[in-house]
Amino acid sequence: MKMLNISLCIALSLGTVLLLPGCGQATAAKTPPLTAVTTMSPVTDQVLDSIQMDGVVAPSATVNLVARVSGYLQAAPFTEGQQVKAGQTLFVIEPAPYQQQIRINQAKRDQLATEYQRQQVLLKQNATAASSVEMARSNLEQADANLKLAQINYGYTQVKAPFDGIIGRKTLDVGNYVGANAGGTVLATLNAVQPVNINFSLNERDLLRLLNTRTVAQGATLRSLVEHHQIRVLASLQGESAPSETGTLDFIDSNLASGSGSLALRARFENQDRRLIPGLYAHITIALGAPRPALLLPAALIQSDQRGDYVYVVDSHARVVRREIQSGNTFGQLKEISHGLAVDEKVIVSGSNNVSIGQQVVASAAPTNAH
Repeated sequence: MKMLNISLCIALSLGTVLLLPGCGQATAAKTPPLTAVTTMSPVTDQVLDSIQMDGVVAPSATVNLVARVSGYLQAAPFTEGQQVKAGQTLFVIEPAPYQQQIRINQAKRDQLATEYQRQQVLLKQNATAASSVEMARSNLEQADANLKLAQINYGYTQVKAPFDGIIGRKTLDVGNYVGANAGGTVLATLNAVQPVNINFSLNERDLLRLLNTRTVAQGATLRSLVEHHQIRVLASLQGESAPSETGTLDFIDSNLASGSGSLALRARFENQDRRLIPGLYAHITIALGAPRPALLLPAALIQSDQRGDYVYVVDSHARVVRREIQSGNTFGQLKEISHGLAVDEKVIVSGSNNVSIGQQVVASAAPTNAH
């Protein structure tokens, strides 16, 4: 009988270990450890409701500098890509032919002026007809016009900056022939970058939010506020977590685009440090109303499915619960929780991928920098 017990213990040790009387050493089944998660509670802070859009930086003024007379390009006394002043000479088209044209027209004008004076004297002496005097006067007026035209063309041999701005690259080097036909040869492009504009569009929903806030609360029309530059606009560039530039709304289109249902707007920024380079994408923020308290949670913790937004929380029994929430506006990396979450609840920050609803866990507070 003793040998039977020994044989039975050996046989059972090759299969599932069971606790039987007579076995020398029995192994007790171990309970698996609870999954560890980290949690945080929502934060309360003052927030400012706003409309957020993406826009593109553009010059406040731009012009293509063109040759308005023909000739060889004689000089380009500027450095490409640098600031130039209004009235500064940027290109010189050979002036000599136009100087000579002025001399020819001046001589012709002087000759006709003398003839006109002579005809007037003869008329007083009854030695010429009144029609001859009128013809001499007409010829003198034509000569005056031709002289002024020659002077204007001579002025066009110097292409000057119409405003302060940044000059681009030359399209032609000195020594090339430029012409005035078909609108003139484009020599370079000048952009005004102090100030600059940021162009963006507003959808219908956000437009109504802006109208309600500005017109109802302040008793003024949106267009009058734009006209008097009373709507502040904030801008941030890619990689910036907070706005770095402040401007004002200075243009609003007359109607919504039929295709997109959006309204074109423009904001002006002084751009004193020239950080806003034309062509850059910028994130635009227009504040609505005054700051107010809100319940906030990192946007990365909020998940979504067909039922809506939700988060995982650890309840008072240390079990995982799915909590349906309603989220609102985004403020930086935080998102407002308008419904479904209490300020003292423990939202799972890390470890949610390893747990299921109803599972008991061990929760610890997440580090502050993880929020």
